[in-house]
Amino acid sequence: MATSDDVQGLVAHGRTATEALEIARDIAANTAPLSVAVTKRLLWESPNLTRAQVGRRETELHHHLMGRSDAIEGVIAWIERRPPQWKSSVKNDWPEWDS
Repeated sequence: MATSDDVQGLVAHGRTATEALEIARDIAANTAPLSVAVTKRLLWESPNLTRAQVGRRETELHHHLMGRSDAIEGVIAWIERRPPQWKSSVKNDWPEWDS
């Protein structure tokens, strides 16, 4: 899976948009949609929170996500070298979220 170092490397080394799209496709194919959506929302909210608030929120959300079948599916799919079949959805499995 792509990391923030991968993304920073694209920008720092002037790599192409094609390579950035490759990373985006990898994330889309190999990361549970609920996990991506939760992470994206936390990233958007983080500038308005203290470091401690971000840490607490991240831990709560991590517990929520790791309790879902997708957490197991991701590992099993990787071990079996097959595409994951995600079951959780943003619509039905969104965590409680205090804004």
